[in-house]
Amino acid sequence: MRLDAVGARLRPRRLWEGVDLGFALGREWFLSLWILWWITALPVALLLAVLTGGRPDLWLVAVWWCKPLFEAPLQSWAGRALLGERPEPAERFGIIRAALTRHILPLLLWRRLGLRRSFLMPVTLLEGLSGARARRRRAVLSHGIGVPSWLTLICYHFEAILWGGVLLALVFLIPEELPRLDLTAAVTESDSPVYWFSAAIYLLAFSVIAPFYVCAGFGLYLTRRTELEAWDLEVAFRRARNEQDAAARGSARLTLAALLAVGLVLSLPSPVAEAFAPRDAVLDPVLENGLDPGEAQVIIREILADDEFGSTQEVTLWLPLERDPTEPMDGWIWPSDLGALAVTLAEILKWSLLALAFAGLVWLAFKVIQGVAQTRPRWRRSRSGSQGEGDRPSVQLEPLGAERLPDDIAASVRRLIDKGEHRAALGLLYRASLAELARQGVAIPAGSTEGDCLALAVQSLPAPRVGLMTRVTAHWSRVAYAHRQTSGAELMSLLDDWCRARDLPTGPTRDPGAPDDA
Repeated sequence: MRLDAVGARLRPRRLWEGVDLGFALGREWFLSLWILWWITALPVALLLAVLTGGRPDLWLVAVWWCKPLFEAPLQSWAGRALLGERPEPAERFGIIRAALTRHILPLLLWRRLGLRRSFLMPVTLLEGLSGARARRRRAVLSHGIGVPSWLTLICYHFEAILWGGVLLALVFLIPEELPRLDLTAAVTESDSPVYWFSAAIYLLAFSVIAPFYVCAGFGLYLTRRTELEAWDLEVAFRRARNEQDAAARGSARLTLAALLAVGLVLSLPSPVAEAFAPRDAVLDPVLENGLDPGEAQVIIREILADDEFGSTQEVTLWLPLERDPTEPMDGWIWPSDLGALAVTLAEILKWSLLALAFAGLVWLAFKVIQGVAQTRPRWRRSRSGSQGEGDRPSVQLEPLGAERLPDDIAASVRRLIDKGEHRAALGLLYRASLAELARQGVAIPAGSTEGDCLALAVQSLPAPRVGLMTRVTAHWSRVAYAHRQTSGAELMSLLDDWCRARDLPTGPTRDPGAPDDA
């Protein structure tokens, strides 16, 4: 992604601020996204109406299930618009063809009921990732956050509120002389023509909420990537470099302009003495000498006699009629079937609450099982080494790589420092620190960041070890994310402190395979 071309300002935000950013983008692009949604959804909706045999209830469920199909073009359009390449109306069909690829199939099948759809959709549609790479990316982005799920639930409620609001508005605003809308039939009787009207209103609610839902998920995606990969720093560095290049290219022009300005100033004539005449010479004599009170009254009357001050205007205002306080007020005119409607809505609310309670129990059980699985330490038997160490368990942490840690970590780190491979040396030291942390029984969940591991170390290690772990983490973060290399002297000092904390010999360690100099 060309970060320097992004239209929105990339900065560290809270997750709900990312949602606000997405809603702001949705308001700005609403009309284009809304039209694109209807271009995609209308043919599919007509086809589903034929395939469902004219059953409005089945048709509405089928259209709801195909919502990712309608949201994918919106995601592609928003991705291009954010990079400053706002698509033209003639490019809409090309965007639809590019978005509806094989990557959309998981969103329509086994991941259809996921609550993070709009947040994770850019991983496949914009990044083009699939398979294991896409799974790892989704796991890292989703680690420890629940705002995307809340966003989906809130948008579902917005759709229901919009649908119910339109139906109730039609009931209360249609005069009694005209045929009234049967709310009970519109909600419960699927064989009624009014049910088709209700389903069409729900489709309209889908179209109104979809641009905001897609853009809000996209805003969350940008916020999370900025938090994890420091996009704001990268953009700042690029802009600073561009400004430096522009300043270097324009230095000659600035010098020439300065010389021309100095020459122009020197060529101006000297100011004349009349410009500094005393203030008394230019004051109005009337203000200087004052006015007689009688003359002032005459002038005031002349001014007030002018049309600007003495004219009158007639203004007509609409005022409410005064009601007789003794006259009784008419009561509300309620629909005759409001009681049956209230019973129906209460029944729907009851079953909805039961369904939500059941879904909450399932989700809670899943989280409990997942938490128990993550707290189990991951041990693997070492298959190499000496005979005395063959049965000793060695920790293998999957996020740290598949290679096995060397037996003599200090010697290996010094060997890498001598070769000039400072990044590899620091990475080995950091992996060894995490492996030792895991040997002490600390469970490190998959996908944990450096900050998460440091927080676990603070809770489990003594103060001296915590300080050393903080230094190792800081050096590793500076190398891994800021690309600032650590000098060999700093690495040797860090390694010596690491060895002292473990009662290991410090200083250079000879290679066991090297010959003696004697």
